[in-house]
Amino acid sequence: MAWPMRALLLLLTALMVVLARSASAQSRKTSSGDIHAADLNDKSVQRVLNFTIREYNKDISKDEYYSRPLQVMAAYQQVVGGVNYYFNVKFGRTTCTKSQPNLDNCPFNDQPELKEEEFCSFQINEVSQENKISILNYKCRKV
Repeated sequence: MAWPMRALLLLLTALMVVLARSASAQSRKTSSGDIHAADLNDKSVQRVLNFTIREYNKDISKDEYYSRPLQVMAAYQQVVGGVNYYFNVKFGRTTCTKSQPNLDNCPFNDQPELKEEEFCSFQINEVSQENKISILNYKCRKV
């Protein structure tokens, strides 16, 4: 009777070791610097995306009109010294100038001579422990 109990305990111990190693390998894979798709519904991703949109309108776009995303075409993240986020965003010009309040609800401009779209790729780094977000790199072009 003691032998079957020992065999069962040995089997359970071996199973626990295998599961622990598998979990450890999965953890290393996630944090090893691999780039993977970001969930646009995640609060952290939304916070960084909103920062990116504000910075685009404040410092990158020299247009007098406020722009809003027409579409976030891609979103990726990479765990490094913090988290790198990569966004591909298609922006559309709104009818509001940047000096107006409540810019988030501005309609897109439909007038052909004022309608303008721009495609931008961003690399953003967030170090949440230091409460820092910064744009590392960006490239924009008119579409």
